Amino acid sequence: MLDKLKGGGFTGYLNFIFPSSSGILFFEGGKLISALHELDKARLSGFEAIAELSNQILAGGGSLSVYRLSKDLVMGLHALLHGEVLFKGQELKLIDIKGLLEKMKVRQLNGCLRIYTEDRSALIFYKEGAPLGFFHDGSNDIETSASESQKIAGLPGAKIDVLSTKSADELMLYDLLEMVNIDKIWDSTKIRYAAQMEQLSKEAQERDSVQQNERLRELEDDLKEVAVAYLGKVGRTLVDKELSERGGRDALLNADEVTKFLAGVEKSSKLLTSLSKLKEMSDLMKNEIFNRVNG
Repeated sequence: MLDKLKGGGFTGYLNFIFPSSSGILFFEGGKLISALHELDKARLSGFEAIAELSNQILAGGGSLSVYRLSKDLVMGLHALLHGEVLFKGQELKLIDIKGLLEKMKVRQLNGCLRIYTEDRSALIFYKEGAPLGFFHDGSNDIETSASESQKIAGLPGAKIDVLSTKSADELMLYDLLEMVNIDKIWDSTKIRYAAQMEQLSKEAQERDSVQQNERLRELEDDLKEVAVAYLGKVGRTLVDKELSERGGRDALLNADEVTKFLAGVEKSSKLLTSLSKLKEMSDLMKNEIFNRVNG
């Protein structure tokens, strides 16, 4: 996919959404100019972001959206995510906005100005100190009118962030596809992920085995208690003997072995209790085994 975007001279960004994280790849003229991955408050960029994106893709459960944008808009969005912070969370009422915009014009800044409240926000993208356009909540495209941005700026508690970045031409000097071996990252990630899955599977099997052994031990103890209730102390010995001849308590997982076990207990118990009690004991053991093994 990345090769196709490179070969097609793609300009825009790829937005990856996973259950607990997200990632963005910015393209300019077919060059991968930046990569970002976010998990909670942790941010990774460049090589580390691409490696983590590979991990998340292999883990599954994600989605990908691809957006084609203008060269200048890519620059503005890049500033929003990667730009140098000139102002952060400053209250608008405490700032000389006219003076700030004049400074941006004089310094010919490229970047993004973000105006926001707790539930509203607007973006103003700049190129060489001049506004390229406006974007706000609910809009589908970059707009030429600043009216909505001005409304948000006039709301109580409105704040402002100002971020600057290199020009689109300077960003074009970077190409992560040339600097990073994507194939190697992907292959090594697949190997590492497969090893992790194998280890998790092994640990799960070990946990299941421990839990199963515990359930079988409890079942064996219950069968002995039933035998003791009907046959006295010798009942415990009879259960031990019959299970031992079947290879241990694991035999209780095999229907044929269970049949042989019960038949052996009945045969050894005929002289120790009445036939009615013997049948009652056998039925009780059979139900106990069925409920524990299949429950």
